[in-house]
Amino acid sequence: MMKELQRITGRYLQYFNIKDPNLQIVLANDMYECQKNYGFTDRAKTLDEATARKNWKYVAACMKYPRSMDEPFVLIFKKPYLQRVSECELYRLVFHELTHMCDYRDYARLNHLSSYEELFKNPQTVLFQHWSEYHAERRGYAAWLKHQYGIQLKYGTNRTDIMEKETVSNIQYYGEHYTNTAEYGSTRQIYFTMHLLARTSIWMDVLPYQVADILSKDPFDYRGVEWIKKLLYLFRKYPNITQMNDHFMEIAHIIAENMALTRDQLWEKV
Repeated sequence: MMKELQRITGRYLQYFNIKDPNLQIVLANDMYECQKNYGFTDRAKTLDEATARKNWKYVAACMKYPRSMDEPFVLIFKKPYLQRVSECELYRLVFHELTHMCDYRDYARLNHLSSYEELFKNPQTVLFQHWSEYHAERRGYAAWLKHQYGIQLKYGTNRTDIMEKETVSNIQYYGEHYTNTAEYGSTRQIYFTMHLLARTSIWMDVLPYQVADILSKDPFDYRGVEWIKKLLYLFRKYPNITQMNDHFMEIAHIIAENMALTRDQLWEKV
């Protein structure tokens, strides 16, 4: 399993021309216990242990940034999960977590940080983290499509039947998770929204007309789609972190506009 993760990591580093990555890959049976050994551990806890452990139960992989700039990033993968998934899902997970690593490195460089802990001294950091979730899932999902169906973004696809099915099923999946995770607060809901945005941006690349048609139909003709469209326009306008770095506050304005709506207002017809 470790050799497979290292092989896929090598593919990522070569494809995106990443030089001298300082990283460590860890396999874990218990993600909650394992992740506590890496990254910052002295930060105040916001969740009781039972709730935190419950949340980590569903995590298949994560990236832990280092305590200091000269220590490695750590990518942790849940071994029991990896043992039962396909190769395309391995690609998605590895590409996703490696993209987080690259985003954090680039953000620190662009903003002249001397420690990754400085990320939490600026309220704008959480907006960067939201964007990185979008960016990571975009690369991860693109890798999944390539290895599941042979679809490569730069060449488009004639597999419209597959992609239309992917579009509808994913919108429904993330819509349900968005609704069902309301009890965990807005951060968890935004997490699922960022994944949906990432996948929608890819569908727009390969099926622009079909996706526009799908989004115009019930049950997707609601105010929440307008919010998604605004974020999607922003992210596609600034597709990499160098371009996006001066625009993270715009995410907050769009999210605040949506969070001000009641549930009834959100699902009210536009």
